[in-house]
Amino acid sequence: MKLNRKSIRFKIPFYLFVFVIVMLLLLWIMEIFLLDSIYKSIKTDAILNAGNYISDNITNPDIGEYINQLAITNDVCIAVADENGTPIYWSSSSSQCVREITTTNRFMERISLAYQNDNTYVQEVQTTEYIEDIKLDIPISIRSYNEIQYTHIIEGASNYYLFMNSTISPINATVDTLKTILTIVTISMSIIAILLGLYISRKIIAPIRQLNTSAKKLGKEDVHFSGKGYLEIEELSSTLNQANKDLHQVEKLRNELISNISHDLRTPLTMISGYAEMMRDLPDENNEENLNVIINETKYLSRLVNDVLDLSKLQAGAQKLEEKRFDLTQMLLDMIERVRSLSDIQIDFIYDKHFDVIADEMKISQVFYNILNNAIHYTKDKVIVRQILKKDTIRIEIQDFGEGIEESEIDKIWQCYYRSANHSRQISGSGLGLYICKQILDLHHATYGVTSRLHEGSTFYFELNMKKDVASS
Repeated sequence: MKLNRKSIRFKIPFYLFVFVIVMLLLLWIMEIFLLDSIYKSIKTDAILNAGNYISDNITNPDIGEYINQLAITNDVCIAVADENGTPIYWSSSSSQCVREITTTNRFMERISLAYQNDNTYVQEVQTTEYIEDIKLDIPISIRSYNEIQYTHIIEGASNYYLFMNSTISPINATVDTLKTILTIVTISMSIIAILLGLYISRKIIAPIRQLNTSAKKLGKEDVHFSGKGYLEIEELSSTLNQANKDLHQVEKLRNELISNISHDLRTPLTMISGYAEMMRDLPDENNEENLNVIINETKYLSRLVNDVLDLSKLQAGAQKLEEKRFDLTQMLLDMIERVRSLSDIQIDFIYDKHFDVIADEMKISQVFYNILNNAIHYTKDKVIVRQILKKDTIRIEIQDFGEGIEESEIDKIWQCYYRSANHSRQISGSGLGLYICKQILDLHHATYGVTSRLHEGSTFYFELNMKKDVASS
């Protein structure tokens, strides 16, 4: 299979290889190029710490023993002299320090440098040591090396002069050894990083590829996602399974909606066509009663088409609120009067006085009409509408006296595509009215709901804020 640079199969080995190379590069820099500086810094710090301790404890009777131990531990020669340059304390390996003390010019030079630098002076110098033949008393070899020289003036009733010399050992051999080791480690780790990256990517990709294969079938057939091995993969599998379940549920509801709407369209169209043909073929049937049937069926078709169009706009987010202050009570009165003229059902409106609200008047009137029309279809003899003041909100209740709603269906009646099992042609409607009400009320951030008891009826309600700030909505 061709390796795509965007693929995780390529990315994981690449990033792991880069990480290893960066870490090895840091090791090369630290161990090869900065080793000498680090080594000298460590040696210098050790000398400074020792010098501070000796200065603080110069009057301690055991300071001589400590000087010997310190010289052996840190490979440093230590000597302490009085104001006359006479050695007082010195370590067993302090011959070089003692020579510097007894050499007047060198002694004065180091003391002068210390005075010029706040009583403490550290420097790196190259030292030449002559090794003489004892019998012939002539130099037989010369050894040159670098060393760190520390000079400190211990002030008190009488001054003391502290000298420390520490040889800087050559690290060329160490660097060469480290180069060889690091070269082997670099090659080995690079190979391991690539192989490990390929292995990890394969382990991660396997369940992802399985999910991808199943996802391609999503929507076409019922699939089950079973990615395992990693928490994120398992969570993704669970999410996809839920999405698959929801997708099939939506598909089922969509098919039910198409079936219901097709049925509701077919019935009025059949009646319109049948009555029109009857009136055309039978002159005696051309009467007002048959015309009213055709007109009523046409109105029913119009309501059905409008509900479907409203649903489409709401789901697409195309419906926008046009909020303004209006007389809610007057709107309810006008709507009730219009519905009364088209229905034989008694409608009682209970209210104290008129109240204004800030909302989209057209959409709120649509909500009220849908719920009121629904109540008229299901009630036995009358509908009661109540307007109730609750602090800063107005509560509108529409009560019918029909068969009521089963408790198991109360949470479902607001759902899209849902129609009650007792829906019949005699109780007309598209089955979308309450869902449209829900969408409009949600846009207003309004509270709404329903209470119902079987064989006693239902009460639908919604609440609107009287003091809503238009600018904040």
